[in-house]
Amino acid sequence: MNTNRGLWVAVFVIAGVIVATIGGILAWIGGIPVALAILAGAGGFVAFVGLSLTVAGFLMRSQP
Repeated sequence: MNTNRGLWVAVFVIAGVIVATIGGILAWIGGIPVALAILAGAGGFVAFVGLSLTVAGFLMRSQP
């Protein structure tokens, strides 16, 4: 991951957008108002990207 750091960040962000979209749609289908469904999707995006970057940083530091 050392040489392709920007590519990995792009992959994490695209995957986060997919997670956020699915989460927002499922929240909206579940009966939550649209504004709150958008916030639920945004929360899913932040959590997914944050966790992905944290795990990637940990894996990079643990390499010999």
